[in-house]
Amino acid sequence: MIIDIHAHVFAWPVRIQPGRNTPFLSAEEQIALMDRKGVDRACLLPLLNPENPAEYQSLGEILFICRRYPDRFIPFYNIDPRLPRRPETVETSHFLELLEPMKALGVKGIGEVTARLPFDEPRLLKFFAACEQVGFPIIFHTTTPDCDSYGLLDDPGFPRFEQVLARFPTLVFLGHSPGFWSEISGDMTPNDKNGYPKGPVRPGGRLIQLFRRYPNLCGDLSAGSGLNALERDPNHAADFIAEFQDRLFFGFDYCSVKNNMRHLEVLRAFRDSGQISAESLEKILWKNANRLLNLGLST
Repeated sequence: MIIDIHAHVFAWPVRIQPGRNTPFLSAEEQIALMDRKGVDRACLLPLLNPENPAEYQSLGEILFICRRYPDRFIPFYNIDPRLPRRPETVETSHFLELLEPMKALGVKGIGEVTARLPFDEPRLLKFFAACEQVGFPIIFHTTTPDCDSYGLLDDPGFPRFEQVLARFPTLVFLGHSPGFWSEISGDMTPNDKNGYPKGPVRPGGRLIQLFRRYPNLCGDLSAGSGLNALERDPNHAADFIAEFQDRLFFGFDYCSVKNNMRHLEVLRAFRDSGQISAESLEKILWKNANRLLNLGLST
């Protein structure tokens, strides 16, 4: 069994992405990819925040795809924290009104959140409070205020995000993006923060500290950023997986048919060489997602 925690799939992809010259994947293209890679199911993360690089997606489109292919796709939901209200009037109840009916529709989580808002922005905190009450985990992208990109905003070292982790101890956060995984090494510099740093992972990484301190922090290993965090230092990756095997999630984040994600090959090579255990790999590939999302699946 393999569950991809991070997929972006459209019923009718149209918008061409700058730099890739392709749209995002259709459901049929995603399924063909999954079949080639041996992936059983994928979580569909609607792209809703205006900062993201794709066409907007409604919950209706996500559910349409999932109902058409119920054995392949798992629906997630997304809300822009900037509800059409004056910021000072937004309350947790406004988000609960939108989130609470979603469980009956089969929604399993929230993401991918890409809004350019600081982690401690008041509306975002109320959104987090609602997600915690409903029990939806959150997959987020993060960046720094000085970077011209999308994602929740924080400075190097995650001072704002740490406050959020402490404030919402039962809300599961799945971190993703270069701005997240670069913090795995203790020698990260501001120039490394939103990139793909190479070389050995040095002790003292802020991400390691946060993983050890906050059990509600999890890792989404998708995209080039998650893969780079593993490949840059295989010895450290083996130790990292051994310590946090119950909180790491496999994903691809295929945004184009031109991509070639090697996550499965790398993780299996770690297992085959004895660097990680077969049980650790099984947890990452599907058992952790099965437990977190209450899927009730078995091999």
